Amino acid sequence: MNGDRVWEEDWKQELKRKAAVIAILALLASGGIMLLTHGKNFLVAVKPAYDMEYVMTNGAKEGMHISGEITVVYDCFAEMENTQNKKITAYYYAVPAGEGMAVLQVSAGMQHAADRLLEETINYMNTGMVPSSSIPIEGYVVKAEGRIPYLLSEYMKEIGYSQEEIEAMGEPLMLRDTAGGLGAARIYAPLGMILLALGILATMFAIFRERFRRGTER
Repeated sequence: MNGDRVWEEDWKQELKRKAAVIAILALLASGGIMLLTHGKNFLVAVKPAYDMEYVMTNGAKEGMHISGEITVVYDCFAEMENTQNKKITAYYYAVPAGEGMAVLQVSAGMQHAADRLLEETINYMNTGMVPSSSIPIEGYVVKAEGRIPYLLSEYMKEIGYSQEEIEAMGEPLMLRDTAGGLGAARIYAPLGMILLALGILATMFAIFRERFRRGTER
């Protein structure tokens, strides 16, 4: 009987240890995944945001956290098409940025708002009537990639820029709207840090507890 009780007690202790290990691994994995998923956006979100009025007047820099209203937009010079269903998923507009231009990526759902602002911008250039609409944005500035730089330079040539002027502006930059991603990052990245910290503390506690247990058994 005593042997059965000892075996049962050992079995319960082993089960508790395994449950603790699983819980610790779950904490570490959950925290790590949250940080990997949202860490980059969180680093952007904690930076002070530059207002879009400042960006359009003074220019953009890669890595900038931007926020505000885009009140002027130039032509749509490129589109992104889904190769499977042939639907347009994004539109690319030129927007003023200091002495040059930046690229604004607009989702298909925002195309109507962008086209309305484009019409008002053209009217503003012809009549001086300030646009009444705008496009809200919160995100960050990245380098334009793929064919976008080439298509932007071709568009700028069409409206009168020389190749020397285009090259003097440097690498084209894109204003990427990630308001949803930044909002999620503000929640899940700190939560991931907390879970990761709890997992590390729990691991240290389990190690010290196991060492103490072994020491008392000697």
